[in-house]
Amino acid sequence: MEQIIKAKKILIRAPNWVGDVVMATPAFRCIRENFADSHITLLIKKNLRSIIDGSPWFDDVIELETKAGKSRNGFFLPQKIFSGNTKEYLGLIQKLRQERFDLGFLFPNSFSSALTVWLSGAKRRIGYRRDARSFLLTDGIERLSENGKFRPNYMGDYYLRLCTQLGCKIVSKQLELFISRECEDNADELLKKYHIDEKPFFLINPGASYGSSKLWTAEGFARTADLLREVADCNIVLTSGPGETKLADEIEGLSKKGLINLSREPITLDVLKVLVKKCMLLITLDSGPRHFAVALNRPVVVLIGPNDPRYTESAYEIGRVIREDIECSPCQLKTCPTDRRCMTRISPEKVVQACIEVLNSEETCYQTSIKSLH
Repeated sequence: MEQIIKAKKILIRAPNWVGDVVMATPAFRCIRENFADSHITLLIKKNLRSIIDGSPWFDDVIELETKAGKSRNGFFLPQKIFSGNTKEYLGLIQKLRQERFDLGFLFPNSFSSALTVWLSGAKRRIGYRRDARSFLLTDGIERLSENGKFRPNYMGDYYLRLCTQLGCKIVSKQLELFISRECEDNADELLKKYHIDEKPFFLINPGASYGSSKLWTAEGFARTADLLREVADCNIVLTSGPGETKLADEIEGLSKKGLINLSREPITLDVLKVLVKKCMLLITLDSGPRHFAVALNRPVVVLIGPNDPRYTESAYEIGRVIREDIECSPCQLKTCPTDRRCMTRISPEKVVQACIEVLNSEETCYQTSIKSLH
């Protein structure tokens, strides 16, 4: 392993997914701790910017307007990285080149991200050797493997290897998010508007942008909400991401005891951080909000099916992961070729029982009048 190097200016290309950005926070922090005097710039998709707002690790943040497109050979076209045209992309490159970066960290595995950092002129570029991009890196890292195949490992550790490869010392692997006073005030207004703050509340996040194979059923979420109302004097709050309003409305329509549907409210990711922080417990799929809960030290019950749990398992998570033992799982497929049995076989009763066990555990010590599920 190399000794830590000197770098006056550092460029970090952030991951492209909500959960991955959160799981990358220990690596962001590690870079700042080991390069305390460096000027660090983060390059991140515009829609993910609010996740890292308030963090003390970056001196500058550049937002990416992304609208991905692929060429016939499967690689991302540089001109499609921006929703505009090639002129905008070249403007970004010019802006990056003016900074004269000494070091660039590549968190995404894509060819396009490596091309962008290569074009930025960063003298050293560290990332994983994937997607035929090794020639764009000065410090390429091989993925861990077993039996001739890539070995799934926790993404937080995956990103930290970019740091340790250069000799950085890791102080902590804990995920970390920050919440501003303005953001908390905005969330409090929303809680008051729907009278959510009058009782403890469960937060349900039923969507997942990964693909349909990851989804549970609207009936399952509705039944879960009804059972929770039976065992606890609480509010049930439903939140969703872009394009998931229809799913949230369906769940609301199927619920017999009622819930609070926030799917039509403009809930940004920074407001979602506050909702997760203030909820009694989060019920979610293996998606971004799960990692908000880990970072904010909130209990969470996760429903997982097609995805390999080793990518997202964290020692810091307070909660339960519900996963059925199905012969074809994990498959990592975005669309199930059969009947999604790895998800549909999860029962609402099992989900609610997991919630009760988590809230009554020594880990949470949550003082509530939650009953047993009969």
